[in-house]
Amino acid sequence: MPESPFRFSPRPNRAHEIHWRPWSAEVFEQAKTESKPILLSISAVWCHWCHVMDETTYSDPRVIQRINDRLLAVRVDNDQRPDINMRYNMGGWPTTAVLTPAGEIITGGTFIPPDQMLQLLDQVDQYWAQNHAEIGDQLTEPVMPQLVDTPSPDHAILEEIIETIRQQFDRAYGGVGLMPKFPQPDVWELLLSHFTATGDGSLAGMAVRTLDVMAGSNLYDQVAGGFFRYSTTREWTIPHFEKMLEDNAELAHLYLRAFQTLGDDTYRQVADHLLNWVNRTLLREDGLWGGSQDADEEYYRLPPEERAKRRDPYVDRTIYTHANGLMIQSQLLAASLINPGQYGPVALTALEALYDRMWDDDAGLYHVDLDDHPQLPGLLVDVAQVGLALLDGYEYTGDMVFLERVHTLLSWADQHLFSGQVYWDQVERQGAEALGRLKHRQHPLKENAAMARLWMRLGTIENDEEEVERGRRILGALAHYAKEQGIFGASWALATDMAEAPELTATIVESANHSGADLRRAMFGVFDRRRGIRTWPVGSREFAASGLPEIPLPALYICRGTACAAPVTQPEQIVDALRSLLFPADADMADTTEPSPS
Repeated sequence: MPESPFRFSPRPNRAHEIHWRPWSAEVFEQAKTESKPILLSISAVWCHWCHVMDETTYSDPRVIQRINDRLLAVRVDNDQRPDINMRYNMGGWPTTAVLTPAGEIITGGTFIPPDQMLQLLDQVDQYWAQNHAEIGDQLTEPVMPQLVDTPSPDHAILEEIIETIRQQFDRAYGGVGLMPKFPQPDVWELLLSHFTATGDGSLAGMAVRTLDVMAGSNLYDQVAGGFFRYSTTREWTIPHFEKMLEDNAELAHLYLRAFQTLGDDTYRQVADHLLNWVNRTLLREDGLWGGSQDADEEYYRLPPEERAKRRDPYVDRTIYTHANGLMIQSQLLAASLINPGQYGPVALTALEALYDRMWDDDAGLYHVDLDDHPQLPGLLVDVAQVGLALLDGYEYTGDMVFLERVHTLLSWADQHLFSGQVYWDQVERQGAEALGRLKHRQHPLKENAAMARLWMRLGTIENDEEEVERGRRILGALAHYAKEQGIFGASWALATDMAEAPELTATIVESANHSGADLRRAMFGVFDRRRGIRTWPVGSREFAASGLPEIPLPALYICRGTACAAPVTQPEQIVDALRSLLFPADADMADTTEPSPS
C-alpha cells in the first residue's frame, strides 16, 4: 500500500478510509461535473483536536460512508497552505468547511463529534438538494480593509490600541481576555517599546506581569523548555501541548526584548532555556529548524523522571520559511545578549541555508520544503520575515551580501505583491491555481506592518528618507484597519511606535586588519525603537562620502539625528556614548565639573 500524502493522527484511526484528495483543480472540476459539495478539512500535524477528530469522527463508519458517497473530501495541512487557511478557517483547528463546487462556504465549524457531523451532513444534503441549481459559480468577494492615502500613521490610533489592551488586560493572571489565553507577543513588545518612549510604568507593569506568569506557569515546559501554543484556562494552567517554531521564535524575541529594556536577568534565562530546547529538538542537520513538536498530552503530564523514560513527542521536520526567518532573528539577538559563540554560528548558518534553499529569482521565496522540494512560492509573510532576518544579519556581521539580498527581496515584492499603497498577501493566482477564494488577494495587517518595519529600518541604515517614507505610508494606509482590529492591531502599533521615534544610527568604521565585530555585536544588543547599524570599511564609497576620519580603527560613531557622540573604540564605552546623546546636559556638566574627592 503506497504511503499516504496526508498526515493523520499517530494513534489508531480509520481516517485514511475517507477518499481524501489534495486541493486541486481536478477536485473542483469533478465537484462541478458531479454536482457534489466539497468537504474541506484543514488540519495540522501538531494539532491535538485534529488527531481526536481523526480518531473519532473520521473513524466512524457512518461518517466515512456518508462522506465518500455524497461529497468530495479535500484535506489541507494548515502549515503547508496558509493561503487556504487564511480564507477558509472557521475559527480554529481542525477546520471543517463544506464548500460549493465554486469554493464558497456553505457551512462548517471546528471540531465536530460524530453524531453532530451526521446531523451537519443531513443539513448539507437538504440544502444542496434545494439550492444547488441556483448557487452556480457564485463566490463572495472578500471584505477589504479601508485604505487611507496618508503619508504617515495616526498617533491617536496607536494610543487607542494601547488603551484597548489596558481595558482587556487580566490584572489577576496577566494576558488579555479570560479564556482561552494566547501569549500574543506582539502586544507585550508594543507595551515595552512604548514604555521606553513614554516612561509610563503601567505599560511595563502589564508586560512584566504577563511575562512572569507565563514563564512560571504550565504554559511553559519547565523541564525541557519551550512554550506550548495556548492555555484553555484563564490561569495558564491547562495548555494545548503543541510547541510551534513560529510561536517560540516570537516569544524568545519578546523575553530578550524584556531583558534589553528592563534589565531583569530572569528574562535572559527564560530565552536561553527556550532557545536551547529549540536547537536541541527542532534543529536539523542542514542548519534549519523543523516546524513543531507534537501535542502529546500524556507525555507532558508525566513527572520529569518518568518523561526521561519515554520517547520524546514527534517532531515535524518540515521547513517553513517565515518561521525560520523569525527564529534567525531571535538567535541573532541571543548571540548579542547571551552567547555569541553559541547562537551566532547557528543563526548565520541558517540564514545562508534558508536563502539558498528557498529563494528563486523568478518565483520568489518558497514557503515550505517537502522532502527537498520547495513549494508554494510568492507569500508576503516569507518576504517580510526573511527580509528582517537578512537585515539583522547585515547589522550583526556588516556583510554587504545580506543587505543586497534585502534589496533583491524588496524589488521582487514591489513587482509582484505591491498594490500601490500596501502589499498583497500572495502573488496573483492564475488558471488552475486560482481556485475558490484563492482568486482574491488580501491585504494582511501583520505582514504589512512587518514590511513597514523593514522599509524604515533599511532607510535608517542607508540614510534614505524615501525608504523610511515607504514604511510610513504603508502604516498610514492601514491605520483605520488597525483601529478596527483592536488588540490584534498590536503589530501595526508596534511599527507605528517605531515610525514616531527619532533615528539612532550606529556606524562602524573598520578595515581588514581592524575588525569592528565586537563593537557591532555589542551595539546589536542595544534596544532603540528606530536603530540602524551600518558598517563602512575604510576605502568604501560610503566611507569616502561620510567625512569620517580613518583613525581610530575600528570605531563606532553613534548619532541621534545630527547630534553625535565621541567615537567609541571599546564596547564598554557604548553606554556612556548613548547617555551623552540622551542626556546632553548631564554630559556637558560632567565635562565641566571637577572630579569629586574620593
